[in-house]
Amino acid sequence: MRIYDRAVKQYLEEKEYGDKGLNFLYSTAAGRVLLKIFFCRGIYSKLNGAFMKSPLSIYKIRPFIEKYNIDLSKCERTDFKSFDDFFTRKYNFDTTCSEDGLMSPCCGRLTVYSIDEKLALKIKGSVYTLTELTGGRFDISDYGGGICFLYRLAVEDCHRYVFVDDGKVVHSEEIKGVLHTVRPVSEHFRVFSRNHRVCTLLRTKRFGDVIQIEVGALQVGKITNHAVDSFSRLDEKGFFSFGGSTIIQLFKKSVIAVDEDIKMHSESGVEVLIKTGERVAGRTKCLKD
Repeated sequence: MRIYDRAVKQYLEEKEYGDKGLNFLYSTAAGRVLLKIFFCRGIYSKLNGAFMKSPLSIYKIRPFIEKYNIDLSKCERTDFKSFDDFFTRKYNFDTTCSEDGLMSPCCGRLTVYSIDEKLALKIKGSVYTLTELTGGRFDISDYGGGICFLYRLAVEDCHRYVFVDDGKVVHSEEIKGVLHTVRPVSEHFRVFSRNHRVCTLLRTKRFGDVIQIEVGALQVGKITNHAVDSFSRLDEKGFFSFGGSTIIQLFKKSVIAVDEDIKMHSESGVEVLIKTGERVAGRTKCLKD
């Protein structure tokens, strides 16, 4: 799958982790049966998560680092005790984004979508309503005409994520669900409204009320968010355990202007490779404190 690396202004072909197994599960009759009765259920992710957290999984770390050319120079430590310990590795995040700019909460592949006046958005051929995404547990009436940021985290990305502004947590809800992969092979499964997810209403200083949704995926054992009432920009919000995952952010109308290169590639259906703390948009509306 082709993605755009804005840091070097080049298109790259993304390496798929476990692509043969995923193609079997999603593209064959036998695979879809196994997916339905076992692999997309919580029990599989729990079993897989237990193995990944055990010392028995250490052997997987070195080949993974070599395959994806992972740079550990900015990690807080490298004495990993298991593959999950490596996968949830901590970095010393920073940003050059100005205070009036919106930065990325994570490493990942970004696509931006418009929210229509009916509170729905089209994501990769499927239409999702904000009510579906948030489980009907949040007031989403003011988000018509707004913007949706969708960050897809590949397995090689750091799976810790941060707050993009100063503010406070207003409300958070965990929504139970099954677990499908978030990669293109599963597009026809409408994964973002079916997968296990955590929705949080963030009242931010510069961007108003932002709804953030962490979406679990196949093999993700857990979504962990820190219990905080208030936060500052670059504070860690939480992390995903092993697997590919997604972070969705919903902004109200006329609050931000998406950077032109991201807007252009999103309109062409091309994901943009983004690093934590990197600018993705500018603020367009002055908000009252």
